[in-house]
Amino acid sequence: MIYFLGLTAICSYGFYKVIDGIHERNELYREKTWARLYLQPVLQAEADRDAVRRHYAQIARETEIMKDVPGFDATASVYNDKKFRKPSVIGLPKDL
Repeated sequence: MIYFLGLTAICSYGFYKVIDGIHERNELYREKTWARLYLQPVLQAEADRDAVRRHYAQIARETEIMKDVPGFDATASVYNDKKFRKPSVIGLPKDL
């Protein structure tokens, strides 16, 4: 009977620790999810600032390259409408 009570106590403690670990894991997952939700606007703003910086750097490079071509405007759109189109491909220099 003593062995049975000892085994029951040890198993009960083990199940308690397992269930406690599951609750802790669920809480950490919830915290990580909320942190990602709160950080998303900050990361998007940083990506937007980087895109704007790259856009103006590209215009500066085009202006420098095409400075001898009369009538060239680096800021003019290649499309026939005035809608803004987000760049979908970022070309990096080959010397990186």
